[in-house]
Amino acid sequence: MGEEPAIDYESRQVFDLPPKLLEVTEHRAEVKCCPECGEMVKADFPAGVNAPVQYGSRFEGLMVYFNQFQFIPYDRLSQLSEDIFDQPLSTGTVVNATERMYEELEPFERALVAQIPQSAVVHADESGMRVGQEGYWLHVASTPKLTFYGVHASRGRKATDSFGILGACRGWMVHDCYPFYFTYDQCLHAVCNEHLLRELQFLWEVQNQAWADQLSKLLLQLNQRRKKRGPFNQRQFQRAHKRYLAIVQEGRRLHPPQPGRGKQSKAANLLDRLEDYDLSILAFLWVEELPFTNNQGEQDIRMMKVRQKISGCFRTFKGAQIFCRIRSYLSTCRKQGLNVWRGIEMAVNGNPFIPSVQPSGP
Repeated sequence: MGEEPAIDYESRQVFDLPPKLLEVTEHRAEVKCCPECGEMVKADFPAGVNAPVQYGSRFEGLMVYFNQFQFIPYDRLSQLSEDIFDQPLSTGTVVNATERMYEELEPFERALVAQIPQSAVVHADESGMRVGQEGYWLHVASTPKLTFYGVHASRGRKATDSFGILGACRGWMVHDCYPFYFTYDQCLHAVCNEHLLRELQFLWEVQNQAWADQLSKLLLQLNQRRKKRGPFNQRQFQRAHKRYLAIVQEGRRLHPPQPGRGKQSKAANLLDRLEDYDLSILAFLWVEELPFTNNQGEQDIRMMKVRQKISGCFRTFKGAQIFCRIRSYLSTCRKQGLNVWRGIEMAVNGNPFIPSVQPSGP
């Protein structure tokens, strides 16, 4: 049978890692003596080869990927390097790589600040974070293609003004109805209905507020109708708005506003927002590009909370800034379809990916 010609082949593939994962390349530069003047002349090393011993950009990029994207702390990363690559790794190596990447990403961050406000819809959110022993705030401004993170001691407009994004928005801003967002009156506002549904659910299930259940069901019905048939026309919107106001008025009858600065119930506080921002709450009905919720902003900020649960708080404000800028880059790379490890390697080499998004109107 061994001499018979094969009539076909059956193939099986095995994907595995090579025995030695870390490759060492030695570069040698010739040193010569000039026969005319006797001066010693040395050839140039390749670009980026600057020290007698150093890590290459792919290895450094992988360590930054593990630390900044997969949230592996420094001490565990050192152990990983020794176990997987048989190579001891100092904390300083990773710290220096992340700090260098932070500096290289300055033009990327400028591009974000310029491009995000050009989007028709910008999602904004904020969440508490720990820096040392103090409480700070993590802010996000994002779109389906771009993500900006910033850290600040303030939760409100002082912080967002310092980032220079929300004040430049001229389209729609989607947020959780926190009051300071409405001070940006140069743009239009849409309120996250998921936040309202959670509050309405509490009032119904815990306090047995029937109007809250009715409003919750109405909002969900309107969203389903919009998904199936598209945005409402003017007449359809007016009918929906009338139904909305009737339910809110029923709730207000049970919870009249308190004069002056008297303390109000949770139901009364919610009713204030439902009355004051009714058009922002229902804007999703007639604006095609507006979502029902602020899930984009919430999803973008959720992974930052995961990081703190895994790796703990940030030791310094500078460390938090470094993480926010790098994480902005990694999130944007992912949204743009660029391999994150490849994007990190580009940044480590001083050539970060710069997104290019065509401006769109509201």
